[in-house]
Amino acid sequence: MVPFCGIMAGMTSAVPPLPASSSTAVPACERCLALAADPRRREPPSCLALRNTTPQPGQSASGVPYSMLTFCCRDCGTVWRLYDRANELFVSWVPEHPLVR
Repeated sequence: MVPFCGIMAGMTSAVPPLPASSSTAVPACERCLALAADPRRREPPSCLALRNTTPQPGQSASGVPYSMLTFCCRDCGTVWRLYDRANELFVSWVPEHPLVR
């Protein structure tokens, strides 16, 4: 069973998402494992769906501004955060929770 990702903003579901510590966690798919192995690539895998269309601005502890988008894998339900800093060549893909293999 794939957890609900809330792909469309404002969309609700009668089925709540699985908690991160659930013993029924779904293992990450091959594309998510590949993204974890190369987290600086710009193009998201085709299995990722954008959760919201507005980048969320933020600032690192050292004061560097960034923007963040959230994606959810259609295949395994892994939630990814995409961090992008102005004038940087690379981005950072970070899973919301540790990946289950």
